[in-house]
This record gives sequence, structure tokens and C-alpha cells, in this order.
Amino acid sequence: MLARGDGYVEVMIMAIVRWDPFGEALRMQRDMDRIFSRLGAAEVGPEGAVAWMPRIDVKRKGDDIIVRAELPGIDPERVEVEVTDGVLTIRGERVQEERQEGEDWLVCESCYGSFERSLTIPESVDVSAITAEYTDGILEVQVPKALEAARPQTTKIEVGKK
Repeated sequence: MLARGDGYVEVMIMAIVRWDPFGEALRMQRDMDRIFSRLGAAEVGPEGAVAWMPRIDVKRKGDDIIVRAELPGIDPERVEVEVTDGVLTIRGERVQEERQEGEDWLVCESCYGSFERSLTIPESVDVSAITAEYTDGILEVQVPKALEAARPQTTKIEVGKK
């Protein structure tokens, strides 16, 4: 409480909010995506190769997390999904088609080259239960019980007498 000179008392109320590390990581990822989208979806690397990042969507389905990545035109054999120390990584490569004799591009806005996207997931997730399916250019990775694993665990401790 703060007392003012005119006889009134101001009361400051602060809300206690539980920290959600998974939600915070997703917010940071969205912010980074927004920054990079303003700079352009692709940039030319040191050897003239075009660097790019596929767009991803992350949604909740019950306690599961579903990660969907747009990977049109990418051979599923060139896509890897792995988890290392609580980080889910999707990486792969979109290969540019070979130019044929007598062909020249008039407009070429497609991006080619290697890509990698990473998301933090709770470390207590059973990584052997994670599944990935690739259909019609969309990779869908399901992380079962990710939100359940992110919930704080409370253990009551019995207080005894001496």
C-alpha cells in the first residue's frame, strides 16, 4: 500500500503467474519467425546457396503437441526428425531440379538447400512414443503427453514430530 498526501491510500495488486517454459519457447519461436519473415524467407549463403526455413505450426491436442511443417516438393527420404537433450529437430534438404538443355528460368521464387527447425520439448517426454508422418508435402510430428510432462509436479511431504 502507498499512502498519498491527500488522505487516500493506493493499493498495488500483483498477480502471481506460473511460468510456462514450453509456452515461452513457442513465443520466442514465433517472434523469431516474425523477424525473419520481415527480412525475407530466403537469403543467399556464402556459396550462393539459398538458405530457407519451412513454416511450422504447433498445436495442442489434449496433452499432446502436434508439430506440422510445410515441406512441399521435398523427398521424405531427405527429412530427418530427432530429439536430443529435450530439443526436437526437423532437418532436411530441398534439391533444385537440374536444368535441361534449352531451358532457362524466367521466374524462380522457390528456395532450395538445407534447412533445420528446432523446438524445445519437456525432457521427461517419452521420446520412443514420438511419431512422424509425411503426407502431401506436410510433415506431422506428434509428441504424446508433452503438456502433461510440462505440468509442475507437486509432492506432499509428511511433517512428523520428534
